[in-house]
Amino acid sequence: MPSPFSLAAYVGPRGTVRLFGAVAALVLATGGCGALADTRSEAHGTAAHGIAAQRAAPPVDAPDDASDDGRADGPADTSADTLGDGSGDTRAANPERREAGDANPGWQGGTRGFPMLPEDRITFAQMTDNRRVDTSRTASEVGFVWGGSAPHGRAIGSYYYPMDRDLDRSHTADWYAGNAPDRIVYKCDRTTPAPLFTYAWGAYAPIDTTNPAVRDYILERYIAPALRSGHKVIALDNVSLRNGGRRCGVYRNGQWVQLFSGEGKDPVYEQAVMDWVKWLADAIHARGGLLALNASVVPEDAAKTRRLIALGDIWLEEAGTSRGCTQRVSDDVWRAKFEAARWAAQRMAWVALEKTCAFPDDIGDDEAQWIVGNFLLARGPQSYLGAVKNGVRIPELRYPPNLNPRVGAPAGPAEEVPGGGWVRPFRRGLVLVNPSSTATMRYRLADGQWAALDEQPVSAEVLVPPTSARILLRLDLDRH
Repeated sequence: MPSPFSLAAYVGPRGTVRLFGAVAALVLATGGCGALADTRSEAHGTAAHGIAAQRAAPPVDAPDDASDDGRADGPADTSADTLGDGSGDTRAANPERREAGDANPGWQGGTRGFPMLPEDRITFAQMTDNRRVDTSRTASEVGFVWGGSAPHGRAIGSYYYPMDRDLDRSHTADWYAGNAPDRIVYKCDRTTPAPLFTYAWGAYAPIDTTNPAVRDYILERYIAPALRSGHKVIALDNVSLRNGGRRCGVYRNGQWVQLFSGEGKDPVYEQAVMDWVKWLADAIHARGGLLALNASVVPEDAAKTRRLIALGDIWLEEAGTSRGCTQRVSDDVWRAKFEAARWAAQRMAWVALEKTCAFPDDIGDDEAQWIVGNFLLARGPQSYLGAVKNGVRIPELRYPPNLNPRVGAPAGPAEEVPGGGWVRPFRRGLVLVNPSSTATMRYRLADGQWAALDEQPVSAEVLVPPTSARILLRLDLDRH
C-alpha cells in the first residue's frame, strides 16, 4: 500500500458541474465503476482554493440495494425491545425539500429536531446498539444512532424497521401461509417467498406494502407504538428502487395476482416503493416523528434518486464510497453519488456510512483519507460519518484520530479541478479527492506551509493516485 503521505491525488471524472455557494457540501456515496478518459493534464490550485478563500454562507451485490448483501452486518437487525430513545423537536418535515425537482435553493433549514453540528470537527453516527462507538481519541462525539438507543449525551436515537418485511421473526413465511396468505409476496415461480436478505437466523417475511391492510399493520403494530413511547425517528432500512428480492406477486382469495415483473429494474416496482415510503412518511409526520431512510442511489437517474431521498427527513447511504476491501467507487457512479449527497446535505440530516477494509481502529491513513476526504468534500451542517468493517460485528468500535483530521471548518464549497479531481478548502487545511479509476490528479498548492496528516512537509505540487484522497494541513496559521 502506498504511503498515505505520498504526493498523489485522484483525478475526478470530467463533465459539467454545478457549484453551490453554500457551506453545506455533501458526503459522497457508493456505486460502481465507469471508464473515463485518462486525464493527465496538470491542474493548478489558486488562492481561491487555499485557506484564504472566503467562507461561503452556511447554508451493491449491485446498486440494487444499499444494505448488507445478506450478511447481518449493517443496519439490518435490531430487536424491537432494544431500539432507540431519540430526542429533539420533531415538527413537520421541511416542505421545501419535498419539492425534489428544485435546482439549488440553498440551505433551507435542514431537519428540524437535529442540531446544527460543530463545523470544525466531524460528528459521528453509530450503527445500532450492537456496534457501540468509542470516539475518545477523535476529539469528537456520536450524534446519531441508527436503529438503536442514544446513550451518548445529546445524541439522537432511532427505531429500526426493515422497509417491506415483518419485523416479528415468529411471523415466518409458513406462518403467513397459514394465517394471512394474502399478505406475503412471492417470486414469479409463485411458490418461493421473496425476502430481500437471508441471515444466519433466517429471513424477515416479505409482505405486500401495496396492500392497505399491511400498511396499517406495520403502522399500528410497530411504528405508532414506537413514536408513542418516545422515539422521535423511525429508521427505515434497505430502501431501494431496485427489486432486489425479485418480488412478483401475491395470492388474493386463493388467486394469483401479479404485482411486478420480478426483474431488478421495474418502473411499476419503483412507483410502488415511492408510494409506500411517502405514505409512511406522512403517517410518521402526522404523529410528530421523523423518517430516516437507508436509501441507495440510482446512478443513471439523479432526479429519481432525489425524489426518493426527499421523502425522508434523514438520509443514510451505506457503503457510500467504499465497500470494504472490494471496491472504491469511481468515475460516473462516483459523480452520481456525490451529486446526490451534495444535494441532500444542503437540505437535511445526512449520514455517510462507510464499510472499511479493517476495523476502524486499524485502518491505514490511505483508507482513512479516502473515507474522510469524500465525507468532508460533501458534508453539510447536519452531516454525520460512520465507519464499520463489512461483515463483522464486535461490541465496540474504536475510532482513531485520523477519522477526524484537524482541518477546521469549511472555507468554501467543493469545486472540480481543471484536468480532473475535486478540492474543498477548509480553515486549516485542504481536501483533495480523485474519483478517477485511471488518471492521476495533479494539484498545485497555494503559497504557505502545507503538511500531510503527520505534519510532515508537502511540496507545492500534489499528486493523487486514482480512487484516492489527500487531506492536507496548513501549518502557517495561528492555531488558536
